[in-house]
Amino acid sequence: MKRLLAGVLAEIGLRAHWCARGGPLPGSAALRRRPGQTTVEYLLMLAVVAGMAAMMAVLFHKRILGGIFTLVGMIIGAGTPK
Repeated sequence: MKRLLAGVLAEIGLRAHWCARGGPLPGSAALRRRPGQTTVEYLLMLAVVAGMAAMMAVLFHKRILGGIFTLVGMIIGAGTPK
């Protein structure tokens, strides 16, 4: 089991080394970072987060508005004498 793990870790290290240098290791093109890939990944994550926020706003807008008005009422009501 230790030999298998050591072999896998060595293979990963070898691939990472060759990909960084642009070496001719088979399958290295799939592991190499292309220009703009980080930007695209960031924009995709941002789109997912924005989409989830929009869905939550549509699904729970009544509860969100109720909570906001409750807070406003508590703030306004805190200044009135009893």
